[in-house]
Amino acid sequence: MKLYAITMLTGLVAGITGCGKDPRLEKGEAVFVANCKVCHAQGINGAPIVGNIKMWGPRLEQGHEVLVSHAITGYGLMPARAGRLDLSDENISNAVLYMMSTVENQ
Repeated sequence: MKLYAITMLTGLVAGITGCGKDPRLEKGEAVFVANCKVCHAQGINGAPIVGNIKMWGPRLEQGHEVLVSHAITGYGLMPARAGRLDLSDENISNAVLYMMSTVENQ
């Protein structure tokens, strides 16, 4: 069932990206580089490393909406809005979508 959920989500992300580059992913990548990369590139404080299927697999199963909620309100050692209260819900949603998309080809 877990593999099925990951496959379904991967298909969703692939569908988003299949017809040219989705602007949400481009915006999300910019937000990621400016705000999320510090922790998510190195796994600081347990942050899942971007592109790492083992770390993202269980999170992908939770779905985009749950992951966005965690990012907005804070989760574990991650502060709400990654400590950037000026980030909009849309920016956070795009960044989460971008990070989810990085495991697509794993």
